[in-house]
Amino acid sequence: MTLQLPLHSDRLRFRWPTDADIEPMHSYQSREDYAMHAWREPRDMDHVIRTVEANREPGSWSSDGDSLRVAISPHDSDDLVGEIVLTLVDAESAQVEIGWALHPDHTGKGYAAEAARTAVDAAFEHLGAHRVFARLDSLNVASAKVCERVGMRQEATLRESHYQLGEWRDELVYAVLVSERRAD
Repeated sequence: MTLQLPLHSDRLRFRWPTDADIEPMHSYQSREDYAMHAWREPRDMDHVIRTVEANREPGSWSSDGDSLRVAISPHDSDDLVGEIVLTLVDAESAQVEIGWALHPDHTGKGYAAEAARTAVDAAFEHLGAHRVFARLDSLNVASAKVCERVGMRQEATLRESHYQLGEWRDELVYAVLVSERRAD
């Protein structure tokens, strides 16, 4: 199974990252307020360059840990709105983790939910997923709302599951099964 790009939603186009995405991607990947919800330190320019280089085209999608990172742009431009990452966490059980990041200039427009819904559908339709899930910091209220908007249900709260920014933090797990997929 493979993901064929470009993939489209009502307002967005999904494509492989290019060199033109490096600067705008770095502009949010390097932010502390972004990194706080991504459970890591801000990314430096070298890391962003390596990320773009490693994701210019589809990679393998057959083994635990394989992932696909796609850039998101409006239909009428190549401007980077954000990115979606799909990771094949358990190939045998067809368990796919989804993650997303939106450039701060593009938040509040419904792009995250539109992109996540399209990616969840693609995971089921094109990548053979049985279950798609998202793990997020409990303080990431915006991403929890996105999960709910795309038809995911909260499955768990993992109490004090990670230590970040000098404190123990809770993790939320949201998921949807192929049999529960919303028909829009």
